[in-house]
Amino acid sequence: MSLEKIAVTAEIDNGLDSPVSGHFGHCRAFIVTTVRDGEIVQVESVPNEAHSSCADPVNRLVGLGVNVLITLGMGMRPYMAAQQVGLAVVRGGGATVGDAIQTYLAGRGEMMGSDGLCSGGGAHQ
Repeated sequence: MSLEKIAVTAEIDNGLDSPVSGHFGHCRAFIVTTVRDGEIVQVESVPNEAHSSCADPVNRLVGLGVNVLITLGMGMRPYMAAQQVGLAVVRGGGATVGDAIQTYLAGRGEMMGSDGLCSGGGAHQ
């Protein structure tokens, strides 16, 4: 049995129908899904609380058992924090959280590399 916890950055808190947020640090919420054998079995929303360190949201997600993060963009510091704790970062594919998860589960997710990082402006498309 395969089990993954996948978090997707969201513009609003509307579950799988939420639009994917353009930037990790500025998202309104993380939609966290539990996927068992390729099927979504649980969906929860985790607010992106105010944070003093770029690593805070990364550590919070890892503390929830998340092992994959899907986002359209993020800065170098949270990306490095994710790398240090073994959190896989995937560039979002799809307009909604549900679309992004299905793209990832279909094997079409692109791992984010340092070439895809931003300087923190939050205006990814």
